[in-house]
Order: sequence, then C-alpha cells, then structure tokens
Amino acid sequence: MTTTILALSACSGTQLGVGVGTGFPSVGVGAGVSFPVGQRTAPNDDSYAHVITQEIYNQISDTSSYAGKLCTLRVTTDAEGVILDVTRLGGDTRWCDRVMAAATQLHQLPPPPTAMVDRLQQGLVIDLIPK
Repeated sequence: MTTTILALSACSGTQLGVGVGTGFPSVGVGAGVSFPVGQRTAPNDDSYAHVITQEIYNQISDTSSYAGKLCTLRVTTDAEGVILDVTRLGGDTRWCDRVMAAATQLHQLPPPPTAMVDRLQQGLVIDLIPK
C-alpha cells in the first residue's frame, strides 16, 4: 500500500493538507478546506467555506490572543444549511475551545451550493487560523 501526502498552500493565511485552500485577508481569517482525494471543487466551494468561517468568527468578539493558532473542524450540514454536527479534529486546545463554543451557537447557515450538498453531508474540514 502506497500513501501519498499532498500539501498545498494557496492564499495568505491558508494551511491545509489534501484539498484546496481559501484565505480572505480582508476579514483577517485563514481557512483550509479539505475534500476527498481526486474530488474536484466547484467554483462556489471556497466561497461557502468562507461563509462558514465568517459565521463562526462573528460569534467570537476578539481573536487577537489566538493569532496564528490553528483549530481544525469538520462541519456537517444538510441541503438547507442546517448544521448537523461540528467535530473538533485538532489544533490548539484553548483556541479550539473558543471555536467550538462559537460553532455550537450556530444552528443554521445559508443553504450551500447544490454541488456541495453531498460533501457537506459527509463533513467539510475547515482550518481556522486567526491573524
């Protein structure tokens, strides 16, 4: 069995493993989005990942003491954007505690693009890294 590891770095603020990354310096967050190997992303995937991260950051008043820290989450939603599950996958304990507290306050996101519904029902992995 051969294992291949692919590390990508896209826009500033992005850290991730296999997949594509998004970074939105204008809002001061970095996010990485992971999809299954061989899965091509639709044009709206990065935008919807930004929606999820922005909704979480909107629940957190001050992130300055967590600058550069990483928290990786798996977010699962249904076709209407109802959050079914948020799971911590790893990262800085204190930052992840803060992110999980914010994420559990969310119950509904805007409906995802149709092309993402299946991936979101399986879970979308997102890295949150405040600047």
